[in-house]
Amino acid sequence: MEQVPEALARAVVLDATGASRALGATWAEADAIVIFVRHFGCAGCFEHLAELRPRLAELAVLGVRVVVVGNGTPDQLAAFVAAEQLAGYAVEAATDPTLAAYRAAGLERSRLGTVGPRALASLGRLALHGHTSGRTCGDLWQQGGTLYIRRGGELAFVHRSRRVGDHAAIAEVVELALAARAAEASVA
Repeated sequence: MEQVPEALARAVVLDATGASRALGATWAEADAIVIFVRHFGCAGCFEHLAELRPRLAELAVLGVRVVVVGNGTPDQLAAFVAAEQLAGYAVEAATDPTLAAYRAAGLERSRLGTVGPRALASLGRLALHGHTSGRTCGDLWQQGGTLYIRRGGELAFVHRSRRVGDHAAIAEVVELALAARAAEASVA
């Protein structure tokens, strides 16, 4: 398996108060799912979180940390956490206004991924399912992604979004967590 790039582990993220920490602390002691949202007003990201929210308790029982990383200001992060009703769930939220973590993860920054024909079709699909874009809070052109990182930094899964609404299937990521726990149980 491939190791997480050192630049990603060292990338600094902020919480809603502006306090900083290295993103690598997330997976130092436990498996982690890191979800990079495009920005804090992204319709596709709202859909992704709607799929994630019902699985958060299950992931917590499995001992998997979940962190959602955006790229707006700490105040925009706080508003996002409130709007997405993430408080009270076993999920951490952070922001990377410098986009250093996005670059280190190899995530695209693309106008076409935001306003190209496939992106616009995705926006139509999202709207039909009740997910509409809010005010842009972060970098409009930045695309997101999902990483599953095993304790200590082994990269087990990567999905790099190509456009709005292109995100990893949460069920696939949860299956990785279940398989990891099953493998640990069989060794013990």
